[in-house]
Amino acid sequence: MHKSYQQFQVLDICIVIISPDISCTIKQSSKLYLVTFSSSIDKFHCNFINMKFVLVVALGVALVASCPHGDEEAKAGKRLIKTTFEGPGQWMDEDEIWGLISKHQNFMDITDHNFPDIKEGDVNVQAIPTTLRFQSTVNGLLGRTSITRMQDFIRTFSSYHNRYYQAQTGIDSQRWLFAQVQESIANYAGSATVNEVTHTFGPQSSIVARLTGSDPTLRSEIVIIGAHQDSINIAGSSLGAPGADDNASGSVVVLETLRVLVESGYIPKRTIEFHWYAAEEVGLRGSAAIASSYSTNRVNVVGMVNFDVPGYYVSGRDEIGIYTDNVNAQVTAFLRLLVDGYCTYTWVNKTCGYGCSDHASWTSYGFPAGFPAEVVFHPRMHSVGDNFASVGFTQVNEYVKLSLGFVVEMSEPGTL
Repeated sequence: MHKSYQQFQVLDICIVIISPDISCTIKQSSKLYLVTFSSSIDKFHCNFINMKFVLVVALGVALVASCPHGDEEAKAGKRLIKTTFEGPGQWMDEDEIWGLISKHQNFMDITDHNFPDIKEGDVNVQAIPTTLRFQSTVNGLLGRTSITRMQDFIRTFSSYHNRYYQAQTGIDSQRWLFAQVQESIANYAGSATVNEVTHTFGPQSSIVARLTGSDPTLRSEIVIIGAHQDSINIAGSSLGAPGADDNASGSVVVLETLRVLVESGYIPKRTIEFHWYAAEEVGLRGSAAIASSYSTNRVNVVGMVNFDVPGYYVSGRDEIGIYTDNVNAQVTAFLRLLVDGYCTYTWVNKTCGYGCSDHASWTSYGFPAGFPAEVVFHPRMHSVGDNFASVGFTQVNEYVKLSLGFVVEMSEPGTL
């Protein structure tokens, strides 16, 4: 068998030529291709790592490896899961995935994804400011935020039994949120839309609202703020999960930002999008699906900030956590600048590890993303103890200030 094929590598494309009597199957796992050659008398396996394509040529016909990750494993109901930056990931069944969830282990479900090989210098950061330029505009918006309105939202959103992505209450809560967004943009002076983004992995949809930019040249450049809408109880998917901090608080930061912009009549030059993701708690699946679509369609995302768990307050810690791993350095530096300029709180650098929240999806697809969050994580996260009473609304309001500063400064190129 070893004499029946030849292998050549040209740059990062691998070409394999086999004789006509040999059959071939290809499995792809992240950046690893496993090619199995079979004849009537033998079988041979060969791994090709970090190749963009594997071309298998026989009888003058080329077969390009474009199959999804591990068909056999996927048919068995397994998912390809990554828990670290290194390695191709591991196929896991539902029980194994719940084992990760029960231990609060961060992970990404990469079954349906082939992330590009992105280096920090490859990311387009030209639109990210290095100074604050629109203080007058932003400061005029900060006084419009409403803690009472945010309390009303979280009280209702956390009253659902849970917001698990496969549960009926996860569907109901998403539909309620969608109605809140619809109501918020109904009287906007500019052009505003909101859409539900359906997913193949479950019945809970993500939500994308948009304030279209007024500048014909710049409106194709997109500024995004996002938060996940789902919640989970690590003891079981049917159990109660109010998710007031995780992540009703992040969801309301995005919604309150939208409401303030609409009510003020603010019309950006660049387009601003507001995202609420499904299924974050089971591997960042909603955000990864949207980031993948934007990558495929070459959407020009000039900056993204993810809001997750901004609501748990520890006495004496009047600080905003600026997370520095799995993010873009320029966006992160800009977030510090925004906190200094627009917030009462100070900032402190933090880390959260691989795949801790939805910014990781955008980073993985080469978009410039940042992540501010609470400095001490809720000790009863992912349980019934993450309830309305545990949310610090003065702190949540600080994140709304940060969010307003981000979208205004990012959506207004140039100087006044």
